[in-house]
Amino acid sequence: MVLLGTLAVLFAACVSGLPSAAGDGPILDPRQNIPIPPALSQFPSGLLNQFLRMISMLPQGAAALDAIGLILVPLQQQLADATGIDTTENDLARNAACADVTVVFARGTVEPGNAGLFVGPPFFDALKKKLAGRTLAVQGVDYPATFAGFNRNGTDGVPSMTKYLNQAITACPKTKVVMSGYSQGSLVVRSTAKSLPAGTMSKINSVITFGDPRGKSAIPGAVGKQLTICHPNDAVCSGGFITVDHLTYGEDANTAAQFVVQQAGA
Repeated sequence: MVLLGTLAVLFAACVSGLPSAAGDGPILDPRQNIPIPPALSQFPSGLLNQFLRMISMLPQGAAALDAIGLILVPLQQQLADATGIDTTENDLARNAACADVTVVFARGTVEPGNAGLFVGPPFFDALKKKLAGRTLAVQGVDYPATFAGFNRNGTDGVPSMTKYLNQAITACPKTKVVMSGYSQGSLVVRSTAKSLPAGTMSKINSVITFGDPRGKSAIPGAVGKQLTICHPNDAVCSGGFITVDHLTYGEDANTAAQFVVQQAGA
């Protein structure tokens, strides 16, 4: 009943707004429009502000947070549909032809599809442009991406990421393999790297994390091929909670794509 109540309250805030609470200090009025950073300006402002207002008033506790995910996931999918963004990538799952570069990407918590919305798609688009005619395959990691899974260090995504990395290495030995993730997806990358044999990690060409909850600490087996991008005001990178700054890594897509190209010698 508590979870249903939480859902009802946030849904009401999303649709019509709630008054500010009194007595515990100032909080954001959920009817207030939140300033939209340039990295998110492509999205319809109405839908985006609904999403940002909900992010601004997330409850505590993994169970309550995952209940909110039941609203956040479809709301983000609406944003994707409104802007023609694909949130699912399955080149390896459908046994597509081998490509020059293969990216296995783990999305962030409660993002839609298997490749997410805010970071994966702009990263893939930038990489396609940087490759300048050379081919790219992209595979999203199939895992729940729940708040509870975040507390398990992203280990829910390890089996899927491991499967697709091994598939890319085995089926396409000439491809340059990139393992990457955003937010909780960064934890998937780290937990997968920790579990893989050194011989497998040696065949990974580049490792890229965005909004990494472990900051810029070293990833096992990724010496000389790791890029971690963390914004100065992103609290997640220092063990804090989600803010708007955590949603703006699409602006770093070109930086990440250039790193992949340089590592691949493409």
